[in-house]
Amino acid sequence: MMQKSLLALAVIATTALNVQAASNVDVKVIGRIDPGTCTPTLSGGGTIDYGTMSPSVLDATGLTVLPEKQLDFAIACTAPSKVAVKVVNGRPNTVAGAIEGASGFATITANSARFFGGATATSVAGLGESNGVKVGGYAIRIVPATVIADTNSVASLFAPNIASPVWAGNPTGSLLSTAAVRGTTWAATGTTTPIAFTNLSGKLGVQAFLNEKSAFDLTNTVQLDGLSTLELVYLP
Repeated sequence: MMQKSLLALAVIATTALNVQAASNVDVKVIGRIDPGTCTPTLSGGGTIDYGTMSPSVLDATGLTVLPEKQLDFAIACTAPSKVAVKVVNGRPNTVAGAIEGASGFATITANSARFFGGATATSVAGLGESNGVKVGGYAIRIVPATVIADTNSVASLFAPNIASPVWAGNPTGSLLSTAAVRGTTWAATGTTTPIAFTNLSGKLGVQAFLNEKSAFDLTNTVQLDGLSTLELVYLP
């Protein structure tokens, strides 16, 4: 939020200085002091490892959707704080089978398997390139039924655009969307107002998919190379 405020100040100043007819300009000094700071953590060093796979796992046609894997996810704050999570794609323009939107993510439709046990279409990040080929992609979520905030079960919320959040229920817990950068936070069950918490824990789930079999030269090793950064956004 501080970065957003500083960017707005720079834009305002530049815009005002470029208007030659103006005889004055306002300087706004803004910011915030939060009572607590929060730190996110993931088990396993934040690594989802699908191990060594045989080419036989690839479907003959279409995409191959792999099983979901999960890590322990936690946020620890020094005082009760309202925060959301957003994701930055570290492997842009590498989603196989789809074009990424303004958010840096793309929407993909599963063929026979379903993402996270139910969704036929979901937003995904890229799995990098191997030997010049887009390897695939992966969906990422914080599993709603697993999240505990200060000993209480909580509901998952999402805002389609974290820059101007309007919160609604998030039944899949997905952290990604295509048109804008999505925000994810939590609320008391049955409500859509973000809550403050000191400690939150749950499971982070990732489900990868692989490009169609014919895309790969299977005489060479194919490396999965996905990277995403989870960032905390402090809410008012």
